[in-house]
This record gives sequence, structure tokens and C-alpha cells, in this order.
Amino acid sequence: MKNPKIWILGASFETLNMGVSALAESSIKCILQQWPDANIILQSPKDEIPLTLTFNEQEFNINKRDLWFSRNIFKTRNMYALLSYALLVKIIPSSWLKKRIFAINPYFQDIIEADVVFDITAGDSFSDIYGWSPFIKNSLIKWLFILCKVKFIMLPQTYGPFKSRLSQVVARYLLKHATAIYSRDKTGVEYVTKLLGKSATNVQFSPDVAFVLEPEPLKNDLLVTKLQQASKQVIVGINISGLLYGNYPIKTRFNIENNYQEIIKKIVRLFAAYPDVVIVLVPHVFVNYTHYESDMNACNDIYQQFKQEYPNRILMVENKLNHRQIKYIIGCCDFFMGSRMHSCIAAISQYIPTMGIAYSDKFTGVFESAGIKNLVVDLRTETTQQILDSLQKSFVNRTETAEKLCTTIPKIKEQVTTLFSKIKEEL
Repeated sequence: MKNPKIWILGASFETLNMGVSALAESSIKCILQQWPDANIILQSPKDEIPLTLTFNEQEFNINKRDLWFSRNIFKTRNMYALLSYALLVKIIPSSWLKKRIFAINPYFQDIIEADVVFDITAGDSFSDIYGWSPFIKNSLIKWLFILCKVKFIMLPQTYGPFKSRLSQVVARYLLKHATAIYSRDKTGVEYVTKLLGKSATNVQFSPDVAFVLEPEPLKNDLLVTKLQQASKQVIVGINISGLLYGNYPIKTRFNIENNYQEIIKKIVRLFAAYPDVVIVLVPHVFVNYTHYESDMNACNDIYQQFKQEYPNRILMVENKLNHRQIKYIIGCCDFFMGSRMHSCIAAISQYIPTMGIAYSDKFTGVFESAGIKNLVVDLRTETTQQILDSLQKSFVNRTETAEKLCTTIPKIKEQVTTLFSKIKEEL
């Protein structure tokens, strides 16, 4: 393909979830490595603001288009209007009339003219565990492109679980119409293969694309200065998930009986008991403090409780950083643990011994791809004491883990790059 028009769905830079931003930039980076002349369109809620990214000292302009769910069908970006156009095009035989429909809406024209669409669904959101509404919206966006007969590639992500019968039917239909399906864990390959049955001929494993994201050094930053001053000590990073810490119904949605807040407090005390350890609390979702998913609020709550007890030994990321900057902070750690999947990927991809504090199956598969499947504790099935014992053991064995990552991570990064080379050849 020369000058291909390529859409990226399910990742943007506006969510304030650094994992989603990491997926967006990593996907764009991998695409431009294969198609440097591509016309990339990123699904994004703020499409009036142009996006410029720099890779290898070269600037690239990325177009943005919002796909908006609203009752106002006269807006050009309205999803229901766009779906109506797609259905009309499908049933109208007249080529002349079809072209007239294309011209009505520039958003629809960009969709119908696309050569390929890459869908990543925020890495783990193609599921009904986060609620029925997000699942339906994600599914309708996929269906729009399928109706328009665009080559549809599911980039490495987690699939399911699809708990309800209806969501299984919807997911099966969409996946059957995908040109290729990539799972970021081998369990996902098995899950999708079982879901699709005999039609499962295009399901493959590939690591998460965020492994290739580059960190951005922070200059004249107070926290970085403090971490540099503590370089002779052991820096332990703790990512606290606001999703699990706050008022989200984790018991009903994720089947978690454990008290996550109390576990985090005990983890802080566990590491503070080592006199040479400095703890840094690392948010990975920078939404407003009042939002139920705010990592900033969760980290600040823990920080306020312990800063007097452990002066100069517990630090916190207080500024809103971008996805590359927060990866740089994580890269300053000697040991890391996190409940946000992509905070863990940010650490693992920099060869940092990492323990995943899991609330879903997605952690195990991603850690397995890095050869450290044993470094996952599950909030759904393990007791608080089991979690603490595993953390302490992994901390003691961190040097061995770092050596293993030095072997596995370069291979993972090569696999991500190879994936897009393979896709280019097949298209």
C-alpha cells in the first residue's frame, strides 16, 4: 500500500490513563516504521486539535476523528448517523448514489476510504466486566468499520471475559469478521479460538505494543532529584489503582473479597521495615481527584497517612505527567509493583523486577510473555498474607528477575516490531 489511510481505534491521548496513551503512541510508532507515508487517523474525542509526534527526530502529523454517541444526529461525528450511512451504502446498488452519500459527511468518507483499521480497545476493554454500556459502544464502533468492509485488525489485547450470552454472541460476530486477531497472551488465543469454534483461523499471539514505548527524561524535577539522591538506597515503586482503592464495585465486578486499601497499607509497612528502602507512590491514571478511578487520589491518601511516620522515605508523584514521563519515573525504581497493567509493563520493559497485583486474568498472560508468570498475585484468590509473602520473596529475588528480563525483553520488543512487518506483508 502506498500512502495508506489507516485508522487506530480504542486508544488516544485524552483519557488521562497513561496505559491507553502508551498504547496510542506505541501503535502509531509501529505503524510509521512500516508505512512512514501513512495517513493515520486516531479515534479521539478532541479532533479539533491537531496532533504532532516526533520519532527519530522526524515530525509526523496525525489526524484525529471523534466517533460520538449522542442524540444529535445532525453532528457529522454522530455514531448513529454514521451507522445509518453504512447500512444505506450496504443496501443501495447505485454507485452514483453511494458517492453522494460519501460526500455528505467527511467523517464517513474517511471511514469508507480507509485501507485498514487497527483496533486495540484500550488494551483490555473488549469485555463486559466494565459494564454493558462501554461494551456496546466499543462493539458499535467495530461494527461500523466492518459494515464499511474495511480490513479490520485486532491488535494485541485482552479478550473477554464475556459473561452474558448476548455479549458472547456480539463478540463472536465481530471477531469472525476481523481480518486478523492478535492476543497479548496465549490464554487469550485459546479463549478466542474456543469462542469462534471452526472459524478461528486467524488468532495469534503477540506481545503488548506498549513494550516499545520510550521513556522521556524529566529535567529540573523535584521528585527526580530526590530519587537521584536516594540512588544508593533501594527504590521501591508502588502503583496504587484508584479503580480498586475507591468506590468502584470491585466485589461484584471483579469478585474481589480482599480489602485493597488495607493490603496497600500493609505493603507500605512491609517495605518501610527495610531501613535502606525508599518508597515512591506512582499513579498511572491522572483523572480528577474526585473521580472514582483516580490513582492520584489513592496515592495521596496513602502518602498523607505515612509521610509523618516515614519522613523522607515515602515519596509521591505529585504532578500530572505524560505516559513517557511516568515511564521514566518508573525506570528510576529498583523494584516495582502495580495494579495497573501498563504501569507494570512500563517497569518490566525497562528490566525492572516487577510484581503484578492482579484483579483479572490479563496480568498472568502478559507476565508470562516476559517469562515471569510467577510474579503475579491475585486479589481474587489469594489471602492478604499470601500476597505479602509473595511480595517479600520477589523482592529478595529481584536480582535474579532482572537478569531474566535482560534476556526476555529484547525478544519481546523484536516480536512487536516483527508483528507490524508481518501485517504489512499480508496486506
